[in-house]
Amino acid sequence: MNINDLYKRVILDHAKNRRNHRKTDCYTHKVHYKNPTCGDVMTMYATIKANKIEDLSFVGEGCFISMASSSMFTNIAKKKTIAEIEELSILMKDMILTGNVVDDLRLEDAISLGDIHKFPSRYNCALMPWQAFEKLLKNREK
Repeated sequence: MNINDLYKRVILDHAKNRRNHRKTDCYTHKVHYKNPTCGDVMTMYATIKANKIEDLSFVGEGCFISMASSSMFTNIAKKKTIAEIEELSILMKDMILTGNVVDDLRLEDAISLGDIHKFPSRYNCALMPWQAFEKLLKNREK
């Protein structure tokens, strides 16, 4: 098995067995987000205390890339600070938009989405949870 086959399996596993795919009853922040290019939708629930993400979950429907990415994102973001997620967001966007190889282990399984840069129509699918979280933070500041 080569690395591309492994990455495909990781993506499919997250799409089929979504981690943190649930509505959280006790949350401090919530955002509804629709992928601007293909109609994937999600609602993200976050519990943020002292600028740290205590819990994060989502409900939604969409293509396997957006759902896998959402599953991966919620795993990555839990127990991290907002500053850490903002830093990782820059790396993720760079990887998806330019194809730059990212070897930062904090991106965990999301590294498997690196080849999405070859498919511009899928950029927003892979970045959907990252964009939703940015919107959640903007709404939080209001």
